[in-house]
Amino acid sequence: MFKKPSRNQSSSGDTTFIAAECQITGSITIKGNARIDGKIEGNVQVTGDLVIGAGAFLKANIEASTVSIAGEVYGNIKTTDLLELNTTARLTGDICTRQFKVEQGAHFIGTSQLLEDTTPLILHENSKESHSAKETKRASTRA
Repeated sequence: MFKKPSRNQSSSGDTTFIAAECQITGSITIKGNARIDGKIEGNVQVTGDLVIGAGAFLKANIEASTVSIAGEVYGNIKTTDLLELNTTARLTGDICTRQFKVEQGAHFIGTSQLLEDTTPLILHENSKESHSAKETKRASTRA
């Protein structure tokens, strides 16, 4: 009736769900992908992609490969690829990401720092300055 998963099976395709009725206080670490529809206060680390549903409320710092927000988040977010704010998203906090997508209607208050490609810095013989610059912007956006 219940089958024990073999140790050879990969969990990278699995998605962890946190239901709307669920409330978590503390730090959580999730291997693979995750979807949060509940309430979390603490820190959230996801090795894969994270989806935050429209009814979700997070007071948390978040780290993931990609993050898609439709709910409400208070905290800093760090992604290695993409941060997406959907129409119903409400984000207050600082972000650090490679790509940033904001749909019309989303709210964002905080600073944004876009990560650069992993290309090496280029130094010229006549100048010791790097031609690779990071840009930080203060934003209060209502797309």
